[in-house]
Amino acid sequence: MRPQPTFATLPSGLKLHFRVQGNPAGPWLVLLNGLLSDTTMWAGVLPGLADRYRILTFDSRGQGKSDAPLEGPYLTAQLAADAWELFPILQIDRPWLLGLSNGSAMSLELLTTHPGAFAGAVLTSAMPHMDFAMGLKAEHWARCLEVGGPLMQFDAVAPFLWGDAFLAARHGVLRAYHQVVTGGARPQHGNLHQIRGIPGWDIRDRLERIQEPVLVLSGAEDLLTPPWKCLETARRIPGCRFEVVPGIGHAYPVEDAKGYVARVRAFISGTRFG
Repeated sequence: MRPQPTFATLPSGLKLHFRVQGNPAGPWLVLLNGLLSDTTMWAGVLPGLADRYRILTFDSRGQGKSDAPLEGPYLTAQLAADAWELFPILQIDRPWLLGLSNGSAMSLELLTTHPGAFAGAVLTSAMPHMDFAMGLKAEHWARCLEVGGPLMQFDAVAPFLWGDAFLAARHGVLRAYHQVVTGGARPQHGNLHQIRGIPGWDIRDRLERIQEPVLVLSGAEDLLTPPWKCLETARRIPGCRFEVVPGIGHAYPVEDAKGYVARVRAFISGTRFG
């Protein structure tokens, strides 16, 4: 039997869908979703982490089962502020942050706004700002979603998200999954507000505030947030470790869950907070 959805209402009145699982006595891990996804994107990594860690997965505003306010766009700083309001409700203290793409951007917002409040972070596909090229891509995806729905939007974004071999082997499954996550009876304004909330985001001048240990992971085949852009993030964070993963595109936790889990566990165990 599938677990029933659980919800928390923030002081703002926003209702977020979440799930807590794993080892009740373990350190907290907070997993932050990428754009146009939901908590199911972490399904492959949870079995490798649940024995040691207590894990929070949740849908940001506009994602999955969480509220999608009509007013937008949903700026990255607002998504991070929502997460910060969620933590005390669930009595989460000094968690590790595991982010993918826009979830990494949210993590950087949290780390720089609340220095010293976290144990550390493992950030995948983490650019330090949304540059002009990313803004063009984001607007193209939004227009595809408006004109042709989730499947046209998928066809526009898919070549940027996964490595060549993974995309060729799983294209049909990924396309169907994307339609389920972003389509159905759910109104599209939440997805559009998320997409249109990313252009112009820039955290470069704040990254030096980060005090916690951070690992930045980048797929060698990532066309959306290529390694040289993620390297800029790592260079601006004091003491940050940077690793490029061969044969992987943008969504490392999805493409190779076991490899991702191994890197996460090794990094956390190697710190004084692990």
